Amino acid sequence: MVYSADRNSAADDAAGTSTQVFEAQKRRLESDGYLYLEDLPEDFDHLAFAQRFGTLMPQYDGEIVWSIKADPKFDDHYHSLNTKKLNPHTECYEFEGTPPRYLALWCVHPASCGGGLTTLADGYRFIEQLSDSDRRYVSEKRFPYCSSSGIQASNLGRVAEHPMYDTSSQDRPIVRYSFNCMQRDGDARMEEIAQRFKQFFHDTCVGIEWKKNAFLIWDNFRILHSRTAYKDRARELRRVWLS
Repeated sequence: MVYSADRNSAADDAAGTSTQVFEAQKRRLESDGYLYLEDLPEDFDHLAFAQRFGTLMPQYDGEIVWSIKADPKFDDHYHSLNTKKLNPHTECYEFEGTPPRYLALWCVHPASCGGGLTTLADGYRFIEQLSDSDRRYVSEKRFPYCSSSGIQASNLGRVAEHPMYDTSSQDRPIVRYSFNCMQRDGDARMEEIAQRFKQFFHDTCVGIEWKKNAFLIWDNFRILHSRTAYKDRARELRRVWLS
């Protein structure tokens, strides 16, 4: 597993202070599927910057900004709001309709323990490696997806059915995947594909080693994400969804 990420460490460029710089950042996002910026000014407005990429969407609880900080009441659940490792997934797989096009995170307090990396891998690359038969299978067969146990414990859970690789609902394909929350019991073929997808993620992912005030955005139609475990419960990120 490779823990590295391309970085832009020049504060002026990272702040996107010119149209030319911002257009270059958008091209990088389109090319790589994600964009990571660090060494941002202390007064950098992450929320305003995120909105340059899309329209803000309400999250599970109806709020626009979601704080990702460990909460002891979720320690026994599979949830982003604890310190445990997360398996690869896209966001809002259990929502009807179109999921957020982009996810953006910024770092309020990095983990001092060296854990808590956000890891990313390219779902389109995995789909390209499938046989024609498997690609048709994941494009045509619909599977139920349910919210994680932590979301369900907050009475915010949802359920929806989708193909893993949706080629019909938007002008570009949508990958929907959750190793934990895609219901594939009894389907040996999809179980084997899901296991291969997880291994592909492990073999190809890049890791974002968070620094204070850094900003990360990625294409949720394309990129899977996960997280490494950590111990520092002061770690805090903020998240927004963008259409």
